[in-house]
Amino acid sequence: MTTYRITIDRNLCSGFGSCVELAPDAYELGADGIANVLVHETDDPNVIEAAGTCPMGAIVVEAVEEAA
Repeated sequence: MTTYRITIDRNLCSGFGSCVELAPDAYELGADGIANVLVHETDDPNVIEAAGTCPMGAIVVEAVEEAA
């Protein structure tokens, strides 16, 4: 199983909200309308699609290397 690490550049986020719609367990919109990460690592593959729909490219999802 792959684990994904999520980071958001809050300076780039426009609050579009597609990330929240696609992966609500991983992302939320804060009171300021900017996306926040709810979990920094997850095995939910929806976080990849959610990052891909960000019109500002504010979300980076990286696969975490499994320890041998």
